[in-house]
Amino acid sequence: MAEFVDNATVCNQLEFVDDKAVMECMLLEDCSSFEEKFAFNDGVVAVRHTLTLIADRNLAEAWLEPEFRNDSIVKGLCAIITLNDGRKILVGYSERFGASQPLHISEIALSSGRKLSDAPKITMVLESFDTSAAAVCAIN
Repeated sequence: MAEFVDNATVCNQLEFVDDKAVMECMLLEDCSSFEEKFAFNDGVVAVRHTLTLIADRNLAEAWLEPEFRNDSIVKGLCAIITLNDGRKILVGYSERFGASQPLHISEIALSSGRKLSDAPKITMVLESFDTSAAAVCAIN
């Protein structure tokens, strides 16, 4: 599994839904995040899961590979995220839909930074939709 480390949110595992592809990249400290937004319409609940990963571009070249991007868009990804309280949640896989609602890349952005000393950054945003919050998982 790929190891992503960030102080506030740790994405411990990120894998393609139908295989065990590995991608390793150290995230920038205190930059990445996970967010869930609940929308309610006529008694129907829709939950949008958004995982934003930010890394030094020089250390995340794999995110720019056409094969990775295409597989991420077509196959989708699942992620296990460790919250700062130690709980782990599973995103891109749901009890109701299984792996049919995985995370997909919605955006990749590159930035140079504002100062000459700033490392170039890459931001990858992954999203999935479900009818419930991400499940807490028992994986250690």
